Amino acid sequence: MPEEITIDLESLNAKCEEYLAGWKRAQADYANLVKETEKRRMELSQYATEQCLLRLLPAIDQFEIALQHVPSLDGVPEADRAKFANWITGLEAVRSLWDATAKEMGLESVSTDGHLDPAVHEAVAVEASDAVPAGDVIRAVQNGWRLNGKLLRPAKVIISNGPQT
Repeated sequence: MPEEITIDLESLNAKCEEYLAGWKRAQADYANLVKETEKRRMELSQYATEQCLLRLLPAIDQFEIALQHVPSLDGVPEADRAKFANWITGLEAVRSLWDATAKEMGLESVSTDGHLDPAVHEAVAVEASDAVPAGDVIRAVQNGWRLNGKLLRPAKVIISNGPQT
């Protein structure tokens, strides 16, 4: 009888070890599932943000163009100058709000100063320039954007091919 008890005890201990190992594996699998689910949720959120911003950026581009072409107050009748000035102030407030929101979201414009960088610039034209060295950006046609350091849209630029000959 004592021999049977010893065998049963050994068998039970082996079963306990087997169940404990299985439980530990299940616990580790669950922890990995939680991490993977959180990672996928973050990736999906990032993707949705990128897609939303890519759809909004053309409107922001047009808004910036409109602000660059605000007419002078010189031709506006005296009676309408205050209204026109208030309208311009309102547009500048919208731009300021956009800038603050973009910064808060991690959205930043791509610099277009200096030499063409194919990683962040898309050359759309080449022009002769006495003032800008060959290969350098003359001006941006469309702003480029980064979201949290990742290139969202390259800047479309015109580059110099040096002085006109």
